[in-house]
Amino acid sequence: MVTVALGLCVSVACGSGSAAFAQADGHVSALVDSVPEAGEAAVTELRMRIFAERVQDVGGRLRLNLSAYVDGLVADRTGTGGRGAASDAVVRPGDLYAEVYTRRFDLRIGASRLVWGRLDELQPTDVVNPVDLTRFVLEGRTEARLPVALARARVFLPGSSTLEGVIVPAFRASRFDQLDEQTSPFNLAGPVIADRREPPVAWKNLQGGARFTSTAGRVDWGVSAYRGFRSFPVITAVGRATTPHGAGAVWAPASGSPDAPIALFPRFTMLGADFETVRGAWGMRGEVATFLDDPRAFEGGAGLDRRAGDYRVAANVLVSRDDQGTDATLIAAAERSFARETRTLRLFAAYDPVDATSFVRGIAAVSLRDDVWVEGSVGLFTGASAETLGQLSNRDFVYARLKVFF
Repeated sequence: MVTVALGLCVSVACGSGSAAFAQADGHVSALVDSVPEAGEAAVTELRMRIFAERVQDVGGRLRLNLSAYVDGLVADRTGTGGRGAASDAVVRPGDLYAEVYTRRFDLRIGASRLVWGRLDELQPTDVVNPVDLTRFVLEGRTEARLPVALARARVFLPGSSTLEGVIVPAFRASRFDQLDEQTSPFNLAGPVIADRREPPVAWKNLQGGARFTSTAGRVDWGVSAYRGFRSFPVITAVGRATTPHGAGAVWAPASGSPDAPIALFPRFTMLGADFETVRGAWGMRGEVATFLDDPRAFEGGAGLDRRAGDYRVAANVLVSRDDQGTDATLIAAAERSFARETRTLRLFAAYDPVDATSFVRGIAAVSLRDDVWVEGSVGLFTGASAETLGQLSNRDFVYARLKVFF
């Protein structure tokens, strides 16, 4: 059934029959992961993905990007509230858009992912797309971004300047997990919330913003503004609201309160700025964002990275301030390839010195032959707090994945 579903998606995008598969690029993967301490018992999962993409230029002014994926799950989640074997499957569009382009202007309409900001993984101004928290933890932000329906126009100005405008007509929430979210070991919202108040499609609920980027000397810089909705829910009770820390807040009602929890997605207005430059072998980057009328009023940081041959190292510091005080996160990343890029090692680490929480993820990948890769990963969390990193305590994981490209 999964294969048939993907065939339908690709046939719509690229044509029909076997020719569609011959013209599409993509991969098939199977990932087995274990989260030993997620709940009352270890959670073990098999996650499968089929992904296909076709990029087609039509004439000299139109580009079609057509992609879709099918995700499947078979898991033992009895430790996190599941009953027996859990299973789920979703068929979703990926980047599915049409783009008209000229030398001075382009217009994109469809489902797409847009990257704003310059820091590693935790980018304060990267607010256009929601994310899948499970994929963020297992693989990183690039894989976690979820496409949203949008219209994006860019004007390319003299002096390497670009003015970008984005309109998002329909709200899409971030997910703790796209597969059987209720029993997922990375679900931070707790039990199912019956009263989930997602913004409906309406003129008053339009989201959108603008970004201007340019170059001054050897410094690339940008400023941005965006008005939208928080993509992770803020959990409240009637007459009492919890403070929205991180990706999601666990509902904690007042003593004796009979009120049922409500999931809200409040409005926010973001104003941001960023820069990037190179000095010798080192790259330097910075990014700040302020959120008007929001308890999380300020986030900003700076980073260094160095590329040399087959390796890259990076270090970032991110500071945030809200009505609860000031917090900081130290981030380090490293990547190294070997044997003509047939072996890779990737390391990511985040540490919060205020809450004494941390996360370390290592990934090793080996190419068995052309287009066939095997990956192994270990992720470790320490400490506990109300912030997102601290809420993921006891979610240590290990996984192995086979990925075949076509």
